[in-house]
Order: sequence, then C-alpha cells, then structure tokens
Amino acid sequence: AGLNGLEAGQAYIIAVSILTHNLLHFSDVQHQFSAFLILPFIGCTLGLLSFNWYPSQVFVGDTYTYFAGMTFAVVGILGHFSKTLLLFFLPQILNFLYSVPQLFFMKCP
Repeated sequence: AGLNGLEAGQAYIIAVSILTHNLLHFSDVQHQFSAFLILPFIGCTLGLLSFNWYPSQVFVGDTYTYFAGMTFAVVGILGHFSKTLLLFFLPQILNFLYSVPQLFFMKCP
C-alpha cells in the first residue's frame, strides 16, 4: 500500500473533500468539530506525501492506511455524514477493483 504516493495522494484528496464538505456546513457544531479534526490529518498527509512521491523514500504500509481509515471513520461519524463519506471512498474502491486480478489471478515470480 502507498507505492509512489498512491495511498497518501488518495487520502489527501478525500481529506480535502471532507474539509470542503465541512466548510460548506460550518454553522453546525458537528461539522466544526469534524473540520478541526481533519486539518491536522491534511498537514500530516502532505508531509508524508513529499517523501512518498516518486522516487519514494518512505513507504506507508499498513500503519498509515489504518490511521487514514480510522481518521475518516471518526470524522464521518462525529460529523454525522457517514453516508456522504461513502461517496468519497470511490477512488479507494476503484483501486481495490483494479488490484483484484493481481491478487488472485497473476502469479508472483
């Protein structure tokens, strides 16, 4: 996971989309709290992305993907827009569908 900025780039795009959604509904307290939680995540992801871009110096692995998923889940639940958050995960779902043939049908050398 996270080869050459793929995971961190997708997480950054999803996080900016969540922040935009929260800023559009900023009058609600839930969205304010959700926006304040996603801002440090965006900064952390940008810092990681600078080292994870091609040629990668750092590979994120499972640690970052679990952290990103947990952050998105907490922000979506506390902001009361968990159903809207599923739309933001379309790039992740497409990435999974793209890798399914590699997981099951191709043999590793």
